[in-house]
Amino acid sequence: MKHTIDLHHPDFQRTFLEMMLLEEMIDDYNAESIESLVVRGETNFPDDPFFTAMRAYPLIREGEFGRARDVLEAASTKGDHYMIHCLHGILSDDTNFLFEAEQHFLRAVERYPDVPIVQRTIAVHYFNRKFYGEAGLHLMHYVRLAGFNEETVPMLLDFFQVYDEIPLEMNDELLKTAIGYLNANPRNPRAHSLYASICSHRVEMLVKRLPEDNHQLDDETIAMLLEVEEHGMWSATYDDSEDQMFRAMFADYIDNVVLPNTSKLYVYRLRLRYWYHRLTHRLTGATVIRCARLN
Repeated sequence: MKHTIDLHHPDFQRTFLEMMLLEEMIDDYNAESIESLVVRGETNFPDDPFFTAMRAYPLIREGEFGRARDVLEAASTKGDHYMIHCLHGILSDDTNFLFEAEQHFLRAVERYPDVPIVQRTIAVHYFNRKFYGEAGLHLMHYVRLAGFNEETVPMLLDFFQVYDEIPLEMNDELLKTAIGYLNANPRNPRAHSLYASICSHRVEMLVKRLPEDNHQLDDETIAMLLEVEEHGMWSATYDDSEDQMFRAMFADYIDNVVLPNTSKLYVYRLRLRYWYHRLTHRLTGATVIRCARLN
């Protein structure tokens, strides 16, 4: 096979530098790393507005808003770029000019609808303002562009904790995607928790559709309830985090949902299964995972 991609090609190098800088915005903030990457970018691509614009990010983080605005204006003289609009929006957000921030983010979405970080920044903006419908719309676009991964899943979990009015059709697609993500990450507690959360929202929507004079649960609703329980247990089983968030969530679910609607014997058996799986996981890492199938 003949190789067609030259790793020394300018386009490849520019894309690499851009990815590294965007990673700095999402992960731990490191001003020295940003400065080093920006210098490399400006040296190799002096006319690219992206690298000049990124100089504003550490300034915004340090509260030097006037200097940050000047940097973004200087970047604009080199041309248009989604990062200029996003950083203008973040700057306005941090200085509490929320309507102005929204306009910057909307302009970025209008001009660059297929850039993941554009959808992410406006989703965060709307989420912080408690505009959950708008946040959900852009969050779903972001996940569609970026896929389910270690960065998008926590955002989805946060969203599901505060907003439960997702249409059933959207839940269908999310559930299918979550199953794929779970199968690819069978020992990831976030993958199990996300799947359980989507199933839980599905239960709520199915229950709302029941006739007022008939509260008998159908087979799908019961199956979803079992999925919530099962994958809540697996999220707790694989939770080795410092704060043990998923273990706490599972314990709370047992005490406040399972126990009031079942028997002490059922809860005893469930807890016994949980501790058995935790012990098995610690000793062998083995797992058996079952996911419901959508019709």
